[in-house]
Amino acid sequence: MLKFTKPLQEFLASKADFRILYSTSPSSPLASADTSRIVILDSSFNPPHLAHSTLAKDALEFEYNGTTTPKSKSSLLLLLSVKNADKITIQPAPLDYRLEMMYLMAQYLESNLDIHVSIGITNHARFVDKSVAIINYLKSYLADDYGSIKLTFAVGFDTLERILDPKYYLPDKLSDSLKEFMRTTDLFCLTRSENVETYNMQLDYLQRLRHGKIPQIPEALARNVHVQSVSDSRDNIGAISSTSVRNAFASGESANVPVIPEIKAFIEKHSLYK
Repeated sequence: MLKFTKPLQEFLASKADFRILYSTSPSSPLASADTSRIVILDSSFNPPHLAHSTLAKDALEFEYNGTTTPKSKSSLLLLLSVKNADKITIQPAPLDYRLEMMYLMAQYLESNLDIHVSIGITNHARFVDKSVAIINYLKSYLADDYGSIKLTFAVGFDTLERILDPKYYLPDKLSDSLKEFMRTTDLFCLTRSENVETYNMQLDYLQRLRHGKIPQIPEALARNVHVQSVSDSRDNIGAISSTSVRNAFASGESANVPVIPEIKAFIEKHSLYK
């Protein structure tokens, strides 16, 4: 049995909507009274790969409103939702195997980024609901100190579009649904320039977003969306996707797969994605 199999089963059998399953800082899991920003990397982690670590690093080092949050006041949460649907043809790795790989990634990120890393699980699919669940968790053990903590979801452009798509909030208005979300939470979006046409479409969307020209998204809300555009020069990181990683293992062409060695060894040991 893997180390996360039992905790996962206990969470699924409970009425909890969010739980921390592991932290590199057991004395203050997720946050302490000194924490001012929690960067949340929300993914299916199927499997965790180097684009995930790049997104986490860039979000942690970004200047939010002109100010970089010190590492001593930051933490990183790797968040897995049990309700995320995997729209893939290759058999996805079971949740407890993904949690095991997230654990390996957490060790790597703590060592390389000098940051406290936690692993969390939730049964929410919408980001607004995930945010509320995390805030409630912080309230439960930080009392009044939780109010000074900003949550930052680190996302790619496709995820940003989904978060701001009104259809996910019907019958409510998007602006009403996101009002409280944007009080406690902001978004860090990393765009890539590996495809000129796609990149230009992203820039156009972001420009319209900043000027309040997208229906139902007020300009004030757009100020909580922080964007960093990065040229695709760092080891072609922008071309990495979970699908391409799974395909590499499925086809036996995983020699140069963009995952850390520990995760590669774990995938091969358990014959995942075959």
